[in-house]
Amino acid sequence: MFFLPKSYTAVSSEQINAEIDELTKTLSETKHENAEHILEEFCRENQAAVTLQGGGEKHQYGVPEEAGPNDTEMLSFAQEINFSDTLETYILNITAPVSSDHELINALLKLFPFLLILIFTVSFLGAWICSRLIVRPIIEISSVSKRMAKLDMTWKCKIARSDEIGILADSLNTMSEELSDAVKELETANKQLKQDMEHIEELDRQHQYLFAAASHELKTPITIIKGQVESMIMEIGRYKDTRKILPETLKEIENMENLVKEILSVSKLELREMGHIEVLSVTEIVKNVCEHLRPLADEKNIILHQQLSGRAQITGNRSLIEKALHNIINNAICHSPAGANIYITLSETELTIKNQGASIPAEDLNKIFTPFYRVEKSHNKLTGGSGLGLYLVKNILEQHNLPYQIENEKNSVCFKITINPQNLNQN
Repeated sequence: MFFLPKSYTAVSSEQINAEIDELTKTLSETKHENAEHILEEFCRENQAAVTLQGGGEKHQYGVPEEAGPNDTEMLSFAQEINFSDTLETYILNITAPVSSDHELINALLKLFPFLLILIFTVSFLGAWICSRLIVRPIIEISSVSKRMAKLDMTWKCKIARSDEIGILADSLNTMSEELSDAVKELETANKQLKQDMEHIEELDRQHQYLFAAASHELKTPITIIKGQVESMIMEIGRYKDTRKILPETLKEIENMENLVKEILSVSKLELREMGHIEVLSVTEIVKNVCEHLRPLADEKNIILHQQLSGRAQITGNRSLIEKALHNIINNAICHSPAGANIYITLSETELTIKNQGASIPAEDLNKIFTPFYRVEKSHNKLTGGSGLGLYLVKNILEQHNLPYQIENEKNSVCFKITINPQNLNQN
């Protein structure tokens, strides 16, 4: 009414016209004597004033002043009607007000509580639907993204939707799985890197120990040779007889030569210089080594019992494998008492060398593969060797990816090597 007054007046006129048409129709079906009640009811409902003229009579229904204040816009209508019980035509004059703004405001105030409840209900339902369908999933995705930022992948978006929010949740789940796999790979790589670093540090310590020990081991024979040569030059005491002393000097030179050869062998192994690689018959190599060492065993009345499988094979360098097995079996012979038995058993998956009547102190088991370490503490080369034999064995077997272990059994020492035909393919 305030913004479009003409439109509002037109609408009100249409409504009153409709009411008048309905009134005219009703009166045409009503007797004249019953029209008064209908007209009074019409005036009361529409706040209108009606004048009925005809038959020399004039009747007034309703009061125009009751229609509203003086500034209320009034609408006037004139209409001819006929009653059902007479043929005379009557003139019906109707004056009705257009609804005022006061009436509309009063009506609105009466309806306001109901409108407020309706608005609150609609707002509540809208907010609930919005939070249920949009806000809550967004909050959950935001929480998940925060956990992802902290590399916490122990979650999963449980949003089963096909819209953009569901696509975003699926993308986060996929990203989480891929990041989790990447983190696991990085952890594995980091763990492997730490192991490699520890291995490198251990090798560095071994190198330092090897150089220090080699210097010490070479110093002794060099000192002996120097002393013998100087004594022979100066013809002091028994050194006047050079024919008797020179063999002793030669023996020391040979010991020093053998030590240098073993040190060079260790250096070549640490440089990963394996040389020619081929498929080897372990049975054949064990037989050759045993045949070569049989005279040494016979000197101590030691019997080499062989139980060999003809199908055991590995891939590697023949000379290095022979060197490793030679050192192991030679150690078994040297550290076994006279008349002992040595059992060499070979299957398709394992080689065991067991010498009876010997044992290694528990505190030495973890140290015997250290360069220049000897269980026999006197460093007598006739009984203890150079201390590089098992260190060479360790390097050769590790380069060939052949797992090994040495342990004490009942009244014996057992060296085990696991046979793996695909050993070099694991590098």
